[in-house]
Amino acid sequence: MASSDTAKLPAGAWDSHVHVVNEEAFSFKPDPPYRPKKAELGDLLKFEESLGVEHVCIVCMSVYGNDNRLLLQSLRQLKGKGRGVVGIDPKAISDKELDEMHAVGVRGVRVNLKSTSQNLDKEALNASLRLFADKIRRLEWAIQLYVSLADIDKIADELPGLGVPVVIDHVGHPAATEVPRLQAGYSAFMDLLCRKQIWVKLSGIDRFPDVPELKAFCREILQIAPTQVVWASDWPHSGGVARNPDGDRTKVQDYRKVDIPAFIASCKEWCGGDEELIKKIFVDNPRRLWQYEEE
Repeated sequence: MASSDTAKLPAGAWDSHVHVVNEEAFSFKPDPPYRPKKAELGDLLKFEESLGVEHVCIVCMSVYGNDNRLLLQSLRQLKGKGRGVVGIDPKAISDKELDEMHAVGVRGVRVNLKSTSQNLDKEALNASLRLFADKIRRLEWAIQLYVSLADIDKIADELPGLGVPVVIDHVGHPAATEVPRLQAGYSAFMDLLCRKQIWVKLSGIDRFPDVPELKAFCREILQIAPTQVVWASDWPHSGGVARNPDGDRTKVQDYRKVDIPAFIASCKEWCGGDEELIKKIFVDNPRRLWQYEEE
């Protein structure tokens, strides 16, 4: 457990990737691959208060598909202090629906290939991204991508021309097979960051703790793209299919235990004690990304 000093956050801190879950009130999509237990806004706010976080970005969990009702309800309860990233079908959703989401704080859509085990080819993936970008460009929303590091090679040429911010989840989710700098997608990922053509979430590294030289990879990201990184806890830390009780996806799954104060302390250490950089990843960068202006 980190000390209170090493885990202390700057005023106005953001947590840029969290979820809310309540299957009783809002049913999951048909045949979800796992069933996370309830984790409501009140639970989230208690967790964030313990850290000193003042603002959150709620991301629609994959088990809800494109049903954003719980997320939107939570944003309304936050009364402008939070932001959201939704799941949508760009071919089906209306501009009116998007405008209503924008009014309560939505600022992005999520394209999730990892949790849904999709493996689209280059042409199909880029065509999908163009559809999303065309739908949200007028609102200046972001496309948030949960893909593997190797997938970035497929989309690197497309991303700069989409005309919307692009956010990569969980530091690009490198594979555990070798050091990130030797993996497919690494060079393209770093080049996009250097050119400020993508954003990245410093989050979720507890999902892949066996990646060699993971801490050095995180340090490098912070060094080359200090204005493009936002910090996130990934609360409440679902386990996905791999943690289904007895392999049964119909059984309610508990959450993983993650020491977030220790993660905060590590992130601050990777910033080299640079208070300006620490403020960027916790406060300044998320305010820009999520279009937040203090009332």
